[in-house]
Amino acid sequence: MRGSHSAILVAVMFLATECYNYEPLRRSQLAPSTYVAVTLTESGSEELAQYIGPSILVVRGRFLSASDRGLTVSVAAVENRRGNSFEWKGESVEIPGEFVRAIEERHPANGKTVLLAGVSLVGFFAAYAAFGPGANGATAGGVGNPPAPR
Repeated sequence: MRGSHSAILVAVMFLATECYNYEPLRRSQLAPSTYVAVTLTESGSEELAQYIGPSILVVRGRFLSASDRGLTVSVAAVENRRGNSFEWKGESVEIPGEFVRAIEERHPANGKTVLLAGVSLVGFFAAYAAFGPGANGATAGGVGNPPAPR
């Protein structure tokens, strides 16, 4: 029984982190505070390595501004070519326009969110069935005489 609870917990944790989809976005559609994923070109990855790390392919974070030089992003995470993600604390990075392969905007994934809610509900009912309603405020011993000595 413990293994199935662990599997449900792992599934819920995975789904909770994946409740977003990224959709293509044009530069003209960018608005401040939009959460974006900026995919870098090969040369952009090499040129920006000293600022964001080696072999970084995707920069994720909040779009701050655009200028003739490029985009400024408050970085929340970066992803390397192998698909490994590394958290950031919101440091601002300017990404020159010629280093941008694609820009995508993050949107909530309604289907995944409904699936997460369904799995959570099933997990709740499974836990309730396994462990019962829990404490109801009554004590088992109550008030009365102690057991008679033998």
